[in-house]
Amino acid sequence: MKEISNYGGYVMENKELNKKILDFLSEAGFFFFATTEDGMPRVRPLLYIEEIKDELIIAISTTKAMAKQIEAKPDFEICASTQERWLRIKGKAQLVTDKEIIAKAMEHPIVKATYTEETIGAHYLVLDSVEYFTLTGEYSCWK
Repeated sequence: MKEISNYGGYVMENKELNKKILDFLSEAGFFFFATTEDGMPRVRPLLYIEEIKDELIIAISTTKAMAKQIEAKPDFEICASTQERWLRIKGKAQLVTDKEIIAKAMEHPIVKATYTEETIGAHYLVLDSVEYFTLTGEYSCWK
């Protein structure tokens, strides 16, 4: 890990960063995923995020507005919190075309119960920044 002095954070390897993110989101229970449509924010809670082949993946329905919003403008933001801490992630979502990754996502109980092979739309999350905050004022930039 290499310290970033002006952010009070660290540059992490993807594997380590993904683990910290997934651990936090698991503790939070769910997270909010924001996109935009017609210049307006669109935010919804999500439960599923997983690391497959060293990449963070979300699964959404290809029939929902969220899929169209990501296609039109791939910028996203995730926010999740526990009682005393929160995480904000910004980045771009990219459509997954690798059938092996989609099949792996379909093995997850939440995905399997929610989507079919015809309606699943998996997306890679390309992270621009990951910020961690606490109620006591602690801040660090994980990426």
